[in-house]
Amino acid sequence: MRRIACLPLSLAIALHGAVGATAAAQDAGAAPDIAIALTDERVDVDTGFTGATLTLFGAVSGVADPTTVDIIAIVSGPQTRFLIRKLEQRNLIWTPGAPRRIDNAPGLYISSATRPIGDIAPLPDQAAFRLGADHLTVSVAAPRPEGANAEGDDGDAASEDLYRNAFLTEIEELGLYRDAVGGVDFKKGGLFAVNVDLPATTPVGEYSVAVYLYRDGLLLGQDAATLSVNKVGLERQIYDLAHERPVTYGLLCVAMSLIAGWAASVAFRK
Repeated sequence: MRRIACLPLSLAIALHGAVGATAAAQDAGAAPDIAIALTDERVDVDTGFTGATLTLFGAVSGVADPTTVDIIAIVSGPQTRFLIRKLEQRNLIWTPGAPRRIDNAPGLYISSATRPIGDIAPLPDQAAFRLGADHLTVSVAAPRPEGANAEGDDGDAASEDLYRNAFLTEIEELGLYRDAVGGVDFKKGGLFAVNVDLPATTPVGEYSVAVYLYRDGLLLGQDAATLSVNKVGLERQIYDLAHERPVTYGLLCVAMSLIAGWAASVAFRK
């Protein structure tokens, strides 16, 4: 597993200097705040990508004792569309039912916190900032022909909750949604680091990285940065072709399949 360092020596010195400067500001009653910095804002994914450890560095200011505060870090993105189906029994055979579309759900969501999020932030904040996978806005749609309605699936709120919960359970088992306690390591003074393990199935796209500073259930400060995950090499060329010229990509796939079939038939003749 590769490790992605997001902070060079110069930035570490800058953050350390900021913490030293805020030590004097604390005596002057400076408001608590938090800041993170990403200098490597890109993760390259190739055919040998097996995952990575993303390390976020930051600083807490205006707090005399950093151990009295809590930090929540969220890595989320990109917005993705999923399809989920419920197995339905038809006579003695179980078959997939009509698809339900999951819209505007992040392809990856990982939270890291000093304690369980429910012990840090009040419920209104959890809902407003989507702190924790259970507070993500996951909308369920049912693209099916007019008048068609699977037995036991009436499209009501209870049915939507069923699909939503099934989706969250499945995607958590795949390792794409994860709420972790720990991973926030306080350094000297107000410096801290957050280690986030990105799985091998990390989707390509733009990500948001957000941190929240809490004490006794009150939000003291927050900061955000962006991260880009991109394919490189031959995999990137294939990805671009499939998304930018889907017809050409489809024809090439068919042609390659025909050639492979013809070559196999020739080989077996011999």
